[in-house]
Amino acid sequence: MASNFPKPTILLVQGSFQLPEVYGKLVSALTAESFPVLHPSLPSLTDQERPDFASTTLTDDANVIQTELKRLVGSEATLEEFSWAKRREQGLAGGVIHLLFFASIILPEGQSVISAFGESLNLDVKPGGRFTIRDAARAIYDDLPTEEAKYWESKIIDQSYAVQTTKLTQAAYRYIPSTYIVCENDQSVPPAFQEQFGRSINATMDKINSGHSPMLSQTEKLVEMIAAVAQRAVATLK
Repeated sequence: MASNFPKPTILLVQGSFQLPEVYGKLVSALTAESFPVLHPSLPSLTDQERPDFASTTLTDDANVIQTELKRLVGSEATLEEFSWAKRREQGLAGGVIHLLFFASIILPEGQSVISAFGESLNLDVKPGGRFTIRDAARAIYDDLPTEEAKYWESKIIDQSYAVQTTKLTQAAYRYIPSTYIVCENDQSVPPAFQEQFGRSINATMDKINSGHSPMLSQTEKLVEMIAAVAQRAVATLK
């Protein structure tokens, strides 16, 4: 499947309630296709014994991502200035050329998950400012073999509940082109909602015949789709 186009670095921002190892197959497969991959740990999921863990917000996660972007492009600029187009205007090299979402919830600017969508019945809100997902084998691993789904369900972790109430203050999809891959058999985020999310940000739409976690169930196909998106994105740079 390898192609000869210049391979951009992929910055992987993972989903909720999961350890980084859930994305190990995807990272290995992308690396095998010569894509450099960065997968930073998110504060809202890690070091859960910290006294301040429950106060960790999506802003803290976003700061980690921004730190990685600053390191990649060598700039202390604000997020919009990480974009390839903005950096080109300034005579700078590099920058973010494309966003890719799959099975993702997209927030409008100024909204939090709770304010935009309310509390989900799929979630288990715990004492001490934590929450997790219920019945993960069914909700997010349902198209895996039973034993594998149960294995990954056993690895589900808590997340700081504060991420639910963090408002989105700056949406990169406003100034960076994007693709949204709809997971057609998703039992967690209904495909119809995914299509609405993709359209709401004017994303290029694509579909994969998978549940919520194609990085496990359809790894090869997902990598093929990511590579195609990357190739198209690179081709637009002039």
